[in-house]
Amino acid sequence: MNRGLEPRLACLLQARHPHWDAAQDICPDCLYTNILALQGRRSQASLHGELELSYPVYAHDDTRLLPTPVRLRANPHYTGRGVTLAFLDSGFYPHPDLVEPSSRIKAHIDATLAEPVEKPHFKRAEATSWHGLMTTGVAVGSGHQSERTFRGLAWQSSLVLVKTGNRRTRRIPDRDILRALRWVVDHHDKYDIRVVNISLGGDVPTTGAPTPLDTLVEEAVAAGLVIVAAAGNGGVNHVIPPASAPSAITVGGLDDQNSLDPRFHRMWRSSYGHGVNGVLKPEVIAPAIWVAAPILPHTWVHNEAITLWRLDKASDRDLARFLKTNLAEARFKKETLRRPLPEIRHVIRRRIMEQKYVHPHYQHVDGTSMAAPIVTSIVAQMLEANPALTPAEVKEILTRTAQPLRYVPQTEQGHGVVSAALAVAAALRGRGGVLAGLPVSPRVTPETVTFYCYAPGAQQMALVGSFNGWQPPAGEMWETRLGVWQIMLPALPRGTHIYKFLVDGERWVHDVENPARIEDGCGGFFSLLSVE
Repeated sequence: MNRGLEPRLACLLQARHPHWDAAQDICPDCLYTNILALQGRRSQASLHGELELSYPVYAHDDTRLLPTPVRLRANPHYTGRGVTLAFLDSGFYPHPDLVEPSSRIKAHIDATLAEPVEKPHFKRAEATSWHGLMTTGVAVGSGHQSERTFRGLAWQSSLVLVKTGNRRTRRIPDRDILRALRWVVDHHDKYDIRVVNISLGGDVPTTGAPTPLDTLVEEAVAAGLVIVAAAGNGGVNHVIPPASAPSAITVGGLDDQNSLDPRFHRMWRSSYGHGVNGVLKPEVIAPAIWVAAPILPHTWVHNEAITLWRLDKASDRDLARFLKTNLAEARFKKETLRRPLPEIRHVIRRRIMEQKYVHPHYQHVDGTSMAAPIVTSIVAQMLEANPALTPAEVKEILTRTAQPLRYVPQTEQGHGVVSAALAVAAALRGRGGVLAGLPVSPRVTPETVTFYCYAPGAQQMALVGSFNGWQPPAGEMWETRLGVWQIMLPALPRGTHIYKFLVDGERWVHDVENPARIEDGCGGFFSLLSVE
């Protein structure tokens, strides 16, 4: 594609093989597949330590935590507009990512009581609020406090928050989940709820026989609700209701190692097994580690994150001035304050890494409790693209478009890693979809390659890429139906080709239905087409 070896990789090779000539070509597969071997695991660890980051990185010039929409290769045109999601969790908080610039919370229900009641005022930051804030933030957070960097896929969805549990114990048994889900089933028409996220597990592993909670999940799905449940984090061969219900979409964990390269992807330690009537669980897996989530405001964790972030960015003069204050004495040990400034900066950065802070208002979190809301947000995108989809159709599309991990048993990963781009593309082509009857772009046959782009409102469209010299006149597309643009080319030569669409002669976009892509260096992506 770029035939010029990236400088950071050339330096690695030069250090490892002094006689290697940088002008020589190298097989990209060999390079990327063996990059960790070239560096050595200890070298990679030292790179992490030198950069003082709490998540995997592979170069000094690429130190970002991947935002969820980027790591999911999601279609940015669908954000859950018009779709209401219900979350069952231990507690919630009206975080700015959920209420700014306008609140998307339709209702907050306290189902910890024998009779659930609506409680619109829940701004008190409690320990039980942490988990629900993270699950909602991962799925539908707007990224308001990160300039939209750390936002969820369904950041324009509406919410119904159902506080689940009881006043006697912090454990949430079957009966508490049952009571909360019962309320959702009884009131889903009133609030127009389409999807329910349950990042909770009940009492004991399933025996294969349906429990009352499993039965209620089946009733909810029959009523038109999509139920998404976390598989659990034990890494053991059993699942717990409600994840065991046959019609639930049970989500296991993926460790993508903070990389877009699928060759680095592996399983997270999520639970798996057979649910009710022997149904294989989970159905799909999604990122369950290195996921950015909001920090609960007005807590010592949030205060510490803000303070440490400011100190890390402060000049030497400002840092030295701070270290003489009473607040510094409260934050740091006396022996630490006597150290030279570089050593104190190291202490600050080590603490940022230990606490997994990636921003003054965000930290990265893990667990299938976070993988489930990611799938919930994809379902919201699908229902926005095609509101006519039934729960069974949603589940069929998610499993059909999932991408299996190599060398991982199906019993652990189900159908594989969810593909946000392909799931939405399939939803658009489902029953009643605006693209019904059209194949997914690009469609390759032995004789032709056909590209499609759905861009309602566009007046002009061109396909430009390495195969036509990036010349818009050579890739002029035609509007074959309202908002659908198409071009058919003769079969392309073997190899990997890069391309984009040029909208109205001024706006460049990648092929949102094609999950194969690379960053273009300008904040966007090139789409990739491999012809074999």
